[in-house]
Amino acid sequence: MQIHLSEVLSQPGQTKDYAGPLTLTHVAYGGVSCPLQAAEPVRVRIHHKGNKKLEITLQVRATLQLPCDRCLQEVSVPLAFTSELQADMNQTEEERIRDLEEAAFIEGYTLDVDKLVEGELFLHMPMKVLCSEGCQGIQGVSNTAPETGGRGEAGLDPRMAAIRDIFRKANQEEDKEV
Repeated sequence: MQIHLSEVLSQPGQTKDYAGPLTLTHVAYGGVSCPLQAAEPVRVRIHHKGNKKLEITLQVRATLQLPCDRCLQEVSVPLAFTSELQADMNQTEEERIRDLEEAAFIEGYTLDVDKLVEGELFLHMPMKVLCSEGCQGIQGVSNTAPETGGRGEAGLDPRMAAIRDIFRKANQEEDKEV
């Protein structure tokens, strides 16, 4: 959704409300493109505070499909937030980039709501995403052969066999000394 700010900037004190669907389908997160599963229409309120200064209020409700931090299984993460931003249209684009990094979502007198929402979604994502509290992480193939004492050994990379043997020998030597 694109909003032309010239209408709001025409009169100080004017407030305009906008609502529209999000055309954003994916969000970049940790080097992965995560699909946006569901999103309610985005609500944007723009208030002209005077002297070409705008207060932008954004309300978002969306569900993202993010990978679990332990096992990488897809998890539906609902996000709901309200963000308030200030934009000074008297500044040059370079000054706005430096001060608020607005250049990503304001170009000239046009507000790109999808770019704004993408940046705000990233800020409101949880620090850690888990499919469940008891997630054990990525599990290898279990081997419960009798020679392991029944405790099961995850399928190990064969290139690590030499290191595993070094630790086994060290443990056997410790047992002999005790």
